[in-house]
Amino acid sequence: MAEAHAFVTASYIVKDEEELLGASLAAVTPFVDEIVVYDTGSTDATTTIAREHGARVVEGYWDDDFGAARNRALEHCTGEWVLSVDADEVVHGDPRAFRRSLHLATTDSFALEVVSSSYADGGAEHRAMVARVLRRSHCRFEGMLHEMIVGRWGQLSQAQNSTIFLRHYGYTDVYMKERNKGARNLALAEAALAKARSRSRDVAPDLVINVARSATLAGDHAKAMATFASLDLDRLPEGSGLIAGPTVLVSALATDDLVTARRWIDRMESWGESKHVCAAMRAQVLMAEKDWEGAETLLRGLEDDVQRTSAQFRADAYTDQLITCIARQGRGAEAADLLLSHVASGRSGISPVSAVLLVGETPDGARRLAAALPDALVKPFLAQLQTVRAEVTGEFCEALWGRDGHRPALLAAVAKQWPSLTVEDALKWSLRLREAGLEDLCPLRRIATAVGRRDTLTRIVCAGILHEIGEQQFTPVLEAMLAVVPDAQVDTVLTSLRPYAPTLTASLVHA
Repeated sequence: MAEAHAFVTASYIVKDEEELLGASLAAVTPFVDEIVVYDTGSTDATTTIAREHGARVVEGYWDDDFGAARNRALEHCTGEWVLSVDADEVVHGDPRAFRRSLHLATTDSFALEVVSSSYADGGAEHRAMVARVLRRSHCRFEGMLHEMIVGRWGQLSQAQNSTIFLRHYGYTDVYMKERNKGARNLALAEAALAKARSRSRDVAPDLVINVARSATLAGDHAKAMATFASLDLDRLPEGSGLIAGPTVLVSALATDDLVTARRWIDRMESWGESKHVCAAMRAQVLMAEKDWEGAETLLRGLEDDVQRTSAQFRADAYTDQLITCIARQGRGAEAADLLLSHVASGRSGISPVSAVLLVGETPDGARRLAAALPDALVKPFLAQLQTVRAEVTGEFCEALWGRDGHRPALLAAVAKQWPSLTVEDALKWSLRLREAGLEDLCPLRRIATAVGRRDTLTRIVCAGILHEIGEQQFTPVLEAMLAVVPDAQVDTVLTSLRPYAPTLTASLVHA
């Protein structure tokens, strides 16, 4: 990367981002002339990865202020334009068109569409327009959390840029749990609000909204609702209210405060929000009231539109809710058919358990679901299904075994279902695990030694199979169980053992 005469610079602030940074840097390279990575104290391979991708790494510090950190990174950028990217984001689009748009620009900053999914590269999507491109000489960042681009001299001209967009991986279900981003954001938002209140009694409503939105993200819906309630809707700027509204709905539904939900939807409608956005929100309130027919009517009327915040509204983002409404009215086959087509699109965020149960009511449903599931959704599905009883997921897992790829993930998931596997299924999956070199995950072994978690007869049979195939280390376990079998149950034990361990059974008969 050239360090002088750069036209576009990619700017990052990072800490311990070795998992995702490489993909982000590789994607951004065609769009920029230099990359600046401002590190705030990584202890993993983050800085090494950054240098390997040609970035200029700045050893910086963290002071609980995103805006300040981005401004410090900005000081090391040389480009006329700066593209602000997070380590958990990947740039998509047309590099030449992006550069052309900047050469022709008459504005100081651009907002880009940021797309987040519930799973990596799949699942339910959320779209938002966020200012990420700035003319370095005219702009800076402001705000401890949800930092904004502002003009250096008080004025800022901004437009939208559709030549590129960012796919955000930081709010996937798995990543959120691993990084605890909700709690982190809430602490920063509360600190920023407290700092502002120490200076003035009147604080910007956006600071209050940041606290409420962060509380929702952290799962503290009661706190979120209490914070939103402190806002004066008659004085709230429309732009701030339109950003806050969808989050209010999430926490209102979580706390069953449907009156507040409706009040905010009405207000968003008065602010000029898209009728389709408002209809989708009203449908969710009706679903909370179990008015499935009313919600279905609203959902079927949705059309793609543009929100007041300039983000794209996609009607198919609510297909999961439509499926639920149809199923709850007893039209299972219709719901299953819609589910299968939506899952195949890769944009479904429906619960894997719900999906398996729903298609299980239709002929050949499990096989059809396994065939329709995109590669990007296989691992997320398995991660959630591994804690479900095997009798619910067995047909689907067997169908998925017939697909190419993902077998290690499938084996690992089924192995964790050992507490509910039948002997026959435990044997089948144990053989598959052994063929894959994963004998340590053998369900037969887990069941045979699971005192108190599986019945004694099942444990005897599993230990008998292990003995039959020569795993003598389980013989003491088997002998201990056989020694306490009541006389009245001996025939039952022998009958259960014979199909799986005929040699052992014969030796016991003649003992």
